Amino acid sequence: MSLADRQRIALLEWLEELVHDSDSEVVDAGTWAIRNGVPEAELLPLMHSLVDGGFLKDLVVDQGCWVSLTPAGIAEIRSIQAKRTNRLDRNIYARNVILQWLYDHEEEQVRSLAEMINDPQVHFYGDPLTSDETGRAFSYLREQSMVRARRAFGGDILTPRITARGIACVESGKTVADFTNPQHSGGNVYNTYLPNAQGVIVGEQQNFTQNNNAGIDPSAFIRLAGYLGQVSATLGLEDSERIELERAAQELHAAATSTSPEPGRLQALTSRIVEGLTDAAGTVAGQIALQMGQDALGSLG
Repeated sequence: MSLADRQRIALLEWLEELVHDSDSEVVDAGTWAIRNGVPEAELLPLMHSLVDGGFLKDLVVDQGCWVSLTPAGIAEIRSIQAKRTNRLDRNIYARNVILQWLYDHEEEQVRSLAEMINDPQVHFYGDPLTSDETGRAFSYLREQSMVRARRAFGGDILTPRITARGIACVESGKTVADFTNPQHSGGNVYNTYLPNAQGVIVGEQQNFTQNNNAGIDPSAFIRLAGYLGQVSATLGLEDSERIELERAAQELHAAATSTSPEPGRLQALTSRIVEGLTDAAGTVAGQIALQMGQDALGSLG
């Protein structure tokens, strides 16, 4: 997650807070830029990316950078805030980002892991990592022989370094989890057909073959995600509800097509989708999607 990502999230949250406090739906984003030391040359493309994404409405006036939050923007903020509370995802991110950061700064004399915590490029959906989070993640990586360091009195991690095994992990392009738990051949093979696959699922294929050792047939979840990618615009949902449903479908597709699908993750995402389809039950497509979601949940036993 880049500095630009962090700035986009910060701007959205600032706008929502200001709108809530002032009861005004129109805000000058230039004020946020001044307070945060963001030059106009960076603010304008930042605003344009949010406008293009449908999160802000740009109000054309002679002076200032006046904008208003759209329903999609509010839904995005809620989604981000929810993701920040996911402890599992935060732990996974912390391990991966520590290893990548140490790899990127290998030629520098890093004196403390606090330097990474204070790096504006390091954040989890705009939220900085805590020293406790990074400490636990670093301990895990050290147990995996991927990093080394000295522990100072008080718990500070001094002179952190990446080891040869850690370098091999980064250069393999794999996550820490995939590198430390390699998937061997001989797992169950599942073939899934997605009829007329198109829509919001990025990188979706019509025919999908998966080899996984988790003992889970992900076919029903992949089909559900693919179907929602096709019909989300026809479900009669509000924009914010549709965007949230599409995001959940994308996450479900990614989880179901991973090398180790996690039952708990599949169940949580599918339950979220089924709940989001409540207002679409009056449409034929919505009824079909609801049944697919219930069937997928039933496949978990």
